[in-house]
Amino acid sequence: MNFETLKKSHLKRNIIIGVVAVLIISAVILNFTRAKYRVTQSIPLVNGTINYSLADINIIAITVDGEPSDTIPDGNYNLLDTSYCTVDGEEDTTIQLSYDSATKTLNLVPFTTKGTKCYLDFEKASGASDVIADLVNTSDEVVLDEAGNARYIGVDPNNYVYFNCNDYNNPNSNTCELWRIIGVFSEDTHGRSGEKLVKLIRSKSIGGIAWDSGVLNDWTTASLQKSLNGSYLSGTNLESGKGITSATNNMIETVTWKLGGSSTNNGVTASMFYERERGTTVYSGRPTTWEGKIGLMYPSDYGYATSGGSTTNRSSCLAKELYNWDSSSYSYCKSNDWLYDSSATQWTLTPRSSTSSNVFFVSRTGYVLGSSASSSCAVRPSVYLKSNIAISGGDGSSLSPYTLTMS
Repeated sequence: MNFETLKKSHLKRNIIIGVVAVLIISAVILNFTRAKYRVTQSIPLVNGTINYSLADINIIAITVDGEPSDTIPDGNYNLLDTSYCTVDGEEDTTIQLSYDSATKTLNLVPFTTKGTKCYLDFEKASGASDVIADLVNTSDEVVLDEAGNARYIGVDPNNYVYFNCNDYNNPNSNTCELWRIIGVFSEDTHGRSGEKLVKLIRSKSIGGIAWDSGVLNDWTTASLQKSLNGSYLSGTNLESGKGITSATNNMIETVTWKLGGSSTNNGVTASMFYERERGTTVYSGRPTTWEGKIGLMYPSDYGYATSGGSTTNRSSCLAKELYNWDSSSYSYCKSNDWLYDSSATQWTLTPRSSTSSNVFFVSRTGYVLGSSASSSCAVRPSVYLKSNIAISGGDGSSLSPYTLTMS
């Protein structure tokens, strides 16, 4: 009797355990089945990634610049509004498409139905250099110099840009600094073969600083160069200026800065400075180039930025030596030059080749002259953007500066 009671007890227990096990397995299967159409996952494409649910994707048609393609394109491309997805042959407007060109990731949200078909249209985005180059024929604020570089000119052109931002997803006066675009330059200036790069300069000086505390006009060893490309580039304050953020550092191209000099300022025009800056005339033993990220403007940058005025036009200004731009007859040259600053004497990158210690500067009265490298002059850092940096918004005005994005 005791044996039979025990046997019945075990049987009842086993039945209960079995029922519980079935319920648990059923719940797991049900949750997995539901998750199959709920969880977003990723699958790599040839040149990117598409985030998708486990529902079948039967067809993904990709068009790049109007031509059929098998892959998401490389480089800086935008996903057009003409992209869409269908379910059972009907467009599903609840599916939202977005594309991150930096990671080449396509996002589809929500995406829960089998048989979904998506049609993707991509178009090449305009890089910063393309936008500015296009202005050459449409804006009197951008002109070509003799070497074919596109430059902003005038007293206050629309060349403002939010740069050195803490948050490039929310660029504004609180998260970014104001910098300005000098222009678009060919490889003869920066050494990057086959590329046209945008050159920026900080809108305001970071303070008065010696070019070189050791009184030598060699940029490769200059104390200012080491500070700008050391502590300042790594995010530490330099004098009164804010250091470069890590995201901004990744936008700056390492280029070849030309260190050619001029033995004199007498009779030297903007175009003559341009040639000498890229030449090989230097003080004995000085290098003629330097590889790095942060430099300064050249005397020619200052000269080419003028638009001239009503009594002295731009051609007349460019034919006049920069040393005499402070004269009353040529006051329109400096007053209609956005790089001129009446409140500060500004350093340039160019050494005076006839001495071991002098560097050219732009005076607060508008002329270009050489001074001891140990002098304290205003410093406006200058950089070249990488070629994959695009303008994503703004119109370049001081009220709506250009915003940047990296492809």
